[in-house]
Amino acid sequence: MVLYLNSMLVSQQCIKHRPLIWTRIIIFMLFTLFVLQGCVMRQYGPQTVDGGILFSITVPDAKKVVLAGSFNQWDTESQPMTGPDESGKWSIVIPLSEGRYEYLFLVDGEKWLLDPAALAEEDGLGGKNSVIMINK
Repeated sequence: MVLYLNSMLVSQQCIKHRPLIWTRIIIFMLFTLFVLQGCVMRQYGPQTVDGGILFSITVPDAKKVVLAGSFNQWDTESQPMTGPDESGKWSIVIPLSEGRYEYLFLVDGEKWLLDPAALAEEDGLGGKNSVIMINK
């Protein structure tokens, strides 16, 4: 009987400390993931590169992708993107000055897509546009 009571006491003490153990395990896993990523912040969405701003989107089955936005008066012909590469990514570099710009990708002349890696805001017409803020 004494053995049984002792084992119950031990198991109750373990239950009390489980949340602390799980918290430590989660913190260790997150830290390990951070270290394995090389402690590098990754930028998503449009990126600053030599020559301007790099816009990209992955649409492997597309025949043509065009970037249209406030920077080109929503012209659906003037900014055709190059691609797709082996991973299905289309891209274009556009020189832009400081400011706030709204944009969308036009796929095969008929389907408008938001940039999945950028912020989006209401366009005032019931839809949304991707948004980029450039500060130099």
